[in-house]
Parts: sequence; structure tokens; C-alpha cells
Amino acid sequence: MRETTQSRPRLFLTFAGADLALARPAAAQLRGAGGGLTLDWAVSSEPFAAPRSDLIRASLALRLKHCVATVCLFGAETLEDDWVRWTLAAAQQLRHPLLGAPLAGAAPGDLADLLASIGAEIVPLRGEAIAQRLARRPVLPRAEPLTADALAGALRMMKHSLR
Repeated sequence: MRETTQSRPRLFLTFAGADLALARPAAAQLRGAGGGLTLDWAVSSEPFAAPRSDLIRASLALRLKHCVATVCLFGAETLEDDWVRWTLAAAQQLRHPLLGAPLAGAAPGDLADLLASIGAEIVPLRGEAIAQRLARRPVLPRAEPLTADALAGALRMMKHSLR
């Protein structure tokens, strides 16, 4: 029986918009490598402080919740990108495992140390290595605790007919 993409571990890739040309082939390599990884990523053309940025952050937060880990593909411009910094902070709040992988030509150095200081594990940019890292400690998306508001909303939906 074939494994569906929904049953594969979904990773969220974050990287600086300036590194898009390096991140695309890296994402293609991760997608094609062994390990059965599914990827999600986004590069916003909107400035971080733009009026629509709240909507973008809400969309990214929802997409992050469906992932089991966040991988920061880092290069020279990574720390200058507000979207990357926000994504890493959001992943930390979700208690996602954080992984850092250097893009081609990136010198790990200080940036790898900084990522490690926030709890990111530095891994090679290979699908098998990332899949093995996730397999060592099974990671499932964090389930949200049931709240009274969520339960009340579900009961209200059940009360109304679905036409």
C-alpha cells in the first residue's frame, strides 16, 4: 500500500528571501532524497511591517502547526530577514524541533552558533540526515488542548444543520 503525503513528516523550511536562489535547489534535493519528507515553505514579498503582514503571519502560523519540525536553511542574509526571525520564534512557541542546515557556500560559523543557542540542532542539508534526526526522537504535531471555547464552537456547529 502506498504511503500518502499526509502520513509523511512535514517540515517547514525558513530562509531569507535573498537566499531564494539557493533555497530552491536545496528544497528540490530534500524533496527528492530518501526519508519521505514533505516540505512547506513560503517567501513573502511583503515587508514585515506592511498592513497585510498580520494576515501573512496568521497563515504561516497555521501552516507551522501542521509541521513536525522547522528547518532554517541559513546563508549570509538569514539574520537580516524579519520573516525568518519571526518563523523561528513561532516554531519555538509551538515547541517544534528546530534544525539548522547551511545553504551551499554558507560558512556555518557564528550563525550556526547562534541557531544552536536558541535550541536548533545543526544538521547536514541532506534529506536522509534530516529524516534520521527526526526518527531518533519521534515528533508529532503538538495537539492543542481542548478549551471551553473550542468545545462551545463545535457544539454550536452541531446545532445548526449543514446544508
